[in-house]
Amino acid sequence: MKKIVFLLVLFLSSFMYAQYQFPTCYPAHEPGKTYRQGEKASLNGINYTAKWYTTAAPGDASWQNDGACGDGGLGPDYPGPQRIIGYLPTWIPDYDIKNNFNPEVVTNINVSFLMFKRNNSDYNSADFGSIAFDDFQLRKVDSVLTDCKVLEKAKAKNVKVSVALGGATDYAFLWLMTKYYNNDQKLEEIANLLVNYINARQLDGIDLDLECWWADKAIAGTSDQGGRIRGSKWGDRDQGPHPAAIGMTNLSKKLRQKMPNKLITAAVFGTSWYGNNYDADVAQYMDWIGLMTYDFTGSWDKSPIGPHSSLHKLPLNTYPKQNADNPIYSAQDALEYWLGIAPATWNHDGGFGVKKAKLAIGVPMYGYDFSQKKPGGGNGAKFVPYRDIIAEFPNAATSYDQKDPKKLNGHVALNNKNIYFDTPKQAGEKIKYTKNYGHQGVIIWELTQDVDYNSSSSILKAINEAAGNNTPINKAPVVTWKTPTDNLVIEQDVLGAVALKATATDSDGTVNAFSFKEGANVITAAKNGNDYTASFTPASFGEYALTAEATDDKNATTTKTIRITVKQKNTTNPAPVISNVKPLDGSIIEQTTLTEVQLEAAVTDNSAVQGVTFTIQGITIPAFTNPAGVYAATWTPSAFGNYSFTIVATDDEGASSTKTVTFTLKEKSTGGGCDNIPAWEAKTYAQAGTEVSHNGDVYKNKWYASAGEEPGKSGVWQYIRPCGGVVTFCGVEEWRSDRVYNSGDKAYYMEKIYAANWWTQGSTPSSSGDWSFDSDCPQTPGRSAVNEVKPQTLVKDFVNIQINTEEEVTGKIELYNLSGQLVKTIMNPRALNGKEVIRQNISDLRNGIYVYKIFLNNEVITQKMVISK
Repeated sequence: MKKIVFLLVLFLSSFMYAQYQFPTCYPAHEPGKTYRQGEKASLNGINYTAKWYTTAAPGDASWQNDGACGDGGLGPDYPGPQRIIGYLPTWIPDYDIKNNFNPEVVTNINVSFLMFKRNNSDYNSADFGSIAFDDFQLRKVDSVLTDCKVLEKAKAKNVKVSVALGGATDYAFLWLMTKYYNNDQKLEEIANLLVNYINARQLDGIDLDLECWWADKAIAGTSDQGGRIRGSKWGDRDQGPHPAAIGMTNLSKKLRQKMPNKLITAAVFGTSWYGNNYDADVAQYMDWIGLMTYDFTGSWDKSPIGPHSSLHKLPLNTYPKQNADNPIYSAQDALEYWLGIAPATWNHDGGFGVKKAKLAIGVPMYGYDFSQKKPGGGNGAKFVPYRDIIAEFPNAATSYDQKDPKKLNGHVALNNKNIYFDTPKQAGEKIKYTKNYGHQGVIIWELTQDVDYNSSSSILKAINEAAGNNTPINKAPVVTWKTPTDNLVIEQDVLGAVALKATATDSDGTVNAFSFKEGANVITAAKNGNDYTASFTPASFGEYALTAEATDDKNATTTKTIRITVKQKNTTNPAPVISNVKPLDGSIIEQTTLTEVQLEAAVTDNSAVQGVTFTIQGITIPAFTNPAGVYAATWTPSAFGNYSFTIVATDDEGASSTKTVTFTLKEKSTGGGCDNIPAWEAKTYAQAGTEVSHNGDVYKNKWYASAGEEPGKSGVWQYIRPCGGVVTFCGVEEWRSDRVYNSGDKAYYMEKIYAANWWTQGSTPSSSGDWSFDSDCPQTPGRSAVNEVKPQTLVKDFVNIQINTEEEVTGKIELYNLSGQLVKTIMNPRALNGKEVIRQNISDLRNGIYVYKIFLNNEVITQKMVISK
């Protein structure tokens, strides 16, 4: 019976708060009056009872908070139509924003994230952050706004566009707000920087996402800022807002003065652990405050297992690990906290007093799969985008958590999965809730994770229908190139026609117009069903951008651009091609005792190979052809150490090719190899800590590993060391493009040490935002050579060429396209001596294949380079 009474009381309490219906207020508090124990008074929509004799105002420890009264001090309802505020990220590689995103599915777009410039990895340094934007993030945001035409299309649909500043990794924002929170001059500089950006881009406003209240092991000096005391149910002293939050309030005040008619908004944590850091005074300068009412479960290791974004309160002890000390919060809980009517807890005395018309609540387009840990060894459960949930479980949109009496929280427990997420029904209920109870609308993280809008499973469609927006959204045509393919190199004796073919379809209408374009030149296409064909004759050898463009009957346009290179065939006799050389360049060969080494290479020619030789330690060894048709020679070393050998191949017309390969011959260390470690098999590894060898490396599983989780590709497997033992430079291993790195892992690259910011694979440390510079690595043994050149062969925005010389030489570096045209001078002629890294911005060049020419005195070194952005 007690259990039934408890649940009834909990339900009634929840009902009262959710409806914002409160008891009559006690008599208004009279300043200066003496109150005795038990006497009652109200202040700012809260009822109080004196605990003992007091002359203090309510809010002091001498008063007991009896809860909200009257209108609770919540203010009037939001009068406008409900806002649908969608965050649009810049980093989703498999989502075509330009062609697939329809701005009219929301009322407001926040392009995420613009960030401040971070100068180093020491948060305690004097110059950790700059009053300047991070160049890489700035380019990405601008690209979404302009290249992807988000701003243009949004304005055409009367959708407001803001830029979101900050986010979960912008520690420079947190640092600047903490350091300069009361520095009027610096805050003025920051405000001017932001205002100038917004005005220059003709944006509608800015969204301030001050997060990073936690430690990042890759950034020294960071610490968790959660658990700040803002009063308590025992009357503890309020520590006040975090200095960074005061800085954000002061910055918002300046922004409001400079942009009285622009949107100034914020996204904040919904509950008190991190929410206590904020300053409620910021609300007076805000158009709205978006409560991030998600991640209430799933994002930390000791999380309860249950819904992570419930609209309604969840009774205690309903889900695993859920209890009074580890609750599962809801949007209702977060609203009560920010409204200031929440029950007092150990670290707050009721929350903030923000008016209800200023608040919006969150809708996540993702879930958490509690059957799997976060990949890469991160904290919490596996994050799963909503579209991936629907792809695997088509009925998930209409599923619901069996423990939820309202049948709103989504839950899938099939195929050994345990996923909690928001259903379309719950998303619709959230925006209706904000309408019914006077709030401003919903914020959505994030727009690329939904399914197709016209699908019955779409979260965005459910929100719009619940808000009364039932206009169907036109889908843009789908364009697919057939020929030529992107980055194709076409060789021709003389310039001739290139055949073009693409398909264009429209699922909710018809394709009204189609054309090919070469630059600005339109090429008329012939139609055959859904296929379109044409021919294009290049004016000269070189690179060309070709675009296929389709427009449907509702004027939606899709463009797909490819790049090709038209190259003149080499009419002279080509030299033989040397490939598949063994040992591999840079490899380490372990031997217990010195034994012969097999040198191998595959050699091909358009005519016939006349001869192949291997030269090592000044000795030339004629090659023989083994049964596999590979040229080989045997060589017996006299000592362990570093070696290089040169292959010379000559064809029957006298043309020859050479290739030099360096390797290390190392005495085999007992216990350092993989002889006694079983090879990985595509099977289940249920026991954590099992070591396996795979592709020359040793791995250990951190938890249960399924048959499809391959070492080096899945985060369940932790990299331990190479099979041949660890070769280190300045205490860390050399960077490898095939290796997975997790946050904090370090790697040696081009005489520097870098630390990974998060999970990454294949991104070059010196030119990728996935890495942060850690320290210099001076004069590394075995890495210096006379006139050694290390060009970079795969490039995005910057090219790095390392040149090591033992004496002064005159150097020059030029970059050519495949037609032999000079396209950029990387380095003008100058003296080189010792070790240098030549770095040059090539972001102005198109994707494609180029050729370096590196001139060192009278020697010319050539090397291909691929630009892929």
